[in-house]
Amino acid sequence: MSLDTALVDPAEVGMSPARLEDAAALMQRQYDTGRSPTLVAVVARHGRVVFTHAVGEHRPGGPAVTTDSIFPLASQTKPMTAAVLLCLVERGLVGLNEPITVHLPELEGQGHDEVMVNSLLTHTSGWHEDDFLARVDERLDDVIAGWSPGGRSLLDEILLTPCFETPRREVPGVIMQYCNLNYTLLGEIIRRVTGDSLDAAMRRHLFEPLAMTSSAVIVPDDWADRVIGRPPGIPFGPEHPDSPIAFDDPLWAKSDDGASGVHATAVDALRFAQMILDRGLAGGRRVLSGDAVRVMTTDQVPGIAAEVLGMHRPEARWGYGYAVTGTAPWLRFGGATVAVGSLRHGGAGGIDVWIDPSTGVVGVYFEVVTEWSDEVGPVSWAAHRFEDVVTAAVVG
Repeated sequence: MSLDTALVDPAEVGMSPARLEDAAALMQRQYDTGRSPTLVAVVARHGRVVFTHAVGEHRPGGPAVTTDSIFPLASQTKPMTAAVLLCLVERGLVGLNEPITVHLPELEGQGHDEVMVNSLLTHTSGWHEDDFLARVDERLDDVIAGWSPGGRSLLDEILLTPCFETPRREVPGVIMQYCNLNYTLLGEIIRRVTGDSLDAAMRRHLFEPLAMTSSAVIVPDDWADRVIGRPPGIPFGPEHPDSPIAFDDPLWAKSDDGASGVHATAVDALRFAQMILDRGLAGGRRVLSGDAVRVMTTDQVPGIAAEVLGMHRPEARWGYGYAVTGTAPWLRFGGATVAVGSLRHGGAGGIDVWIDPSTGVVGVYFEVVTEWSDEVGPVSWAAHRFEDVVTAAVVG
């Protein structure tokens, strides 16, 4: 099945137009109450778009946001990095069960030979996010002060060097500890194997075959005005004490980072998610094998506990790039009524994408969050409510 981006009557695919009006009203409330200045959402069922809605400003004091606005996807990058890595696995260029030191010799002799490539995909390498961020923070101010667009990338200066310096706390496979370092290293493996940028690898293996024409890891200069902006003082915006690099800063736009570097429209994010739902097919073309999608979307760490965003979970339920919804309360990462077996990954600043194979629904909900919640991490409670409203709209 290919994605038809022309908006259709929801009733044609068994969804309630009235319920989807509730989804639009939820977004409007977020804006009217000052909880978010910028929101965009797109929903499809059975490969047909049934809902598109945009509320608020593209940039503070600027024009209205539209479905053509580009958002930094932050950690929603990770499933895309996993997909590109699996494309290389299918071509015999990388092995999932081989040590990462095969590709990253800088880590030899530090006890990291026991870390396999699949340990990075499932965040079970033994590296911890707090340790990684501490190393990043040590370099941050000096690098920002001396960085220029013509110099080394943000990735090299701020992210990659700390990856090679951060110690691990556990042997691989003991616990799932969500850590951006894992996917920054996966991005570096992709660069070394392909001999090109991650941006180029994403274009070749995902963006071009999926017609994701408004997606990039290294954002072209002439796209700068299409990227949404955040007001000062909010998370990931300028002048926020915990966000030294704003998401609309040129540093971020050129990062080429496998953990958080993709920028895209909501429709492009939907195209990728639809391909995952369709088990690697898009428009009759195979982008990933069915088996590659299977390992991305099924639990690869059964029986392993997790630490995600500071919260302990007795069971991780994590595939190669996606959280897999389970039955227990701690295994529900989004809406409370979304089916068991659904897939999701969020992104800092308000990015939420979920895939429900049981109903054929794919949802993309982007907003600019104005405050950080320890309970729901990168998104807002409204994102979870939006998922529930869309789930309730499935009536046939």
